[in-house]
Amino acid sequence: MQSGSFSAFYWPDFGNTVAIAALVLAVAVMVFGIFSGARANKLRVIFAVILATALGWLIMPLALQGAAAVGLGGSKAGLMVLLSLMMLFVAYLATSIYEIITVSISDVGLSSRK
Repeated sequence: MQSGSFSAFYWPDFGNTVAIAALVLAVAVMVFGIFSGARANKLRVIFAVILATALGWLIMPLALQGAAAVGLGGSKAGLMVLLSLMMLFVAYLATSIYEIITVSISDVGLSSRK
């Protein structure tokens, strides 16, 4: 990763085998999700992911300022910590949005009747 504009970016390299295994696991989770209800809730899943990603993009400048304030902005490891925290934040946010859509809306009677 030492070429182009990514030369200042740092991420620990666990090797291609670990990366490929993680990719296969991620694809397997998505495939199992499709067969266990994600297909029926496709619009809800897409909405939750898009909204969480958009909110993550909008929050990132504030997160960068916060990281700089606590001293994480000056190092490559600090950038890695910030990106990891933002990935966790967006994943938790998407899960929460999906839960609100699927559980809470049906509890208050706003979901469509089938």
